[in-house]
Amino acid sequence: MKKMNKNTLFKMLVVVLLIVSLSCNGFLLYKVLGSTTSNTSTNSNAKIETVNYDVKTDLTKVIASAKESTVGVAVYQGNKLSGSGSGVIYKTDGKTVYIITNHHVIDGAQSIEVIYSNGKSVKANLIGSDKYGDIAVLKMTVDFDVKAFKTGDSELLEAGEPVLAVGSPLGIEYAGTVTQGIVSAPKRTVSVDLNNDGKEDWDMNVIQTDAAINPGNSGGALVNAAGELVGITSMKYSSESVEGMGFALPINDAVKLVEEIISTGKVNRPTLGISGVSLDGYSSYELYMYRIQTNLNKGIYIAGVQSGSAASNAGIEVGDVITKFDNEEITSYKDFLTKLYSKKPGDSVKLTINRNGSTSTLTVKLGSS
Repeated sequence: MKKMNKNTLFKMLVVVLLIVSLSCNGFLLYKVLGSTTSNTSTNSNAKIETVNYDVKTDLTKVIASAKESTVGVAVYQGNKLSGSGSGVIYKTDGKTVYIITNHHVIDGAQSIEVIYSNGKSVKANLIGSDKYGDIAVLKMTVDFDVKAFKTGDSELLEAGEPVLAVGSPLGIEYAGTVTQGIVSAPKRTVSVDLNNDGKEDWDMNVIQTDAAINPGNSGGALVNAAGELVGITSMKYSSESVEGMGFALPINDAVKLVEEIISTGKVNRPTLGISGVSLDGYSSYELYMYRIQTNLNKGIYIAGVQSGSAASNAGIEVGDVITKFDNEEITSYKDFLTKLYSKKPGDSVKLTINRNGSTSTLTVKLGSS
């Protein structure tokens, strides 16, 4: 009898627990469904709005402005088009316009025309140029409105910063072409051959970028994201195995040369008054063929001395070899030019000369170009 009572009591407890559990679940389900229904009812009154996306960004505005301030440069020999490049509007003075382009774009030109973004072509006068800085300045008068670039600060450029290259690649018909990239290196030194003798004879300070630069872009604009002119596109590595290596002249360097050209018609560089040959890289047979008599394999062999020049006044003679410049060894003509052009006209320098095996040091007061 006692055993039956215990079993009955256990069953009753189980039933009670089931009833309580079902009641709680039902209450919770009611709260959830009730809340959902309430929210749905509230949200049904919400307004549906259309979001408009404007594809005209700050970048498109920068590009439009940069294209307006970039020009094409057509070079003529006689009445025949002999080449073309690009240029940038540097500044205006009333209706007078000053254009920056590269020296190598206008080198040898008999006449020059500038083609503006509005399609108008204007004959330009060459104020002056500098082959070592690869800068030329053009001047003309126009009868329409033009806008000059805002000049930036190339010293502030950083690797990875976005830039645009604007110019006329492959000819004037592609004027206003824009390519985009980044600054690969804000400061790079590139060796170039200026006299086309197959030997590098000058080091140029440049901005390296992966923005596409093609023939015809030379003299065009390198622009930062703020639309400021930070460089003058100048050259690229041209090889099937190389991509994305273009170079621009830093605008800070270019402006110094441009202002000097505008003021004086040229860049005043120090001169020594010699013609010389770098001995490095020549075999004894080649030296014999060139009638260069020396046992040295480094230095600058003096092939000619201009009358009345700094070298002539200092007593330098044909056949001498310059082995040191201000006590620093000269190993190549590029090395010699780099040291020479780090000076100013009128500066005095010390040159170590080897003459027929004997060494002496001369003090030379540099002339002006």
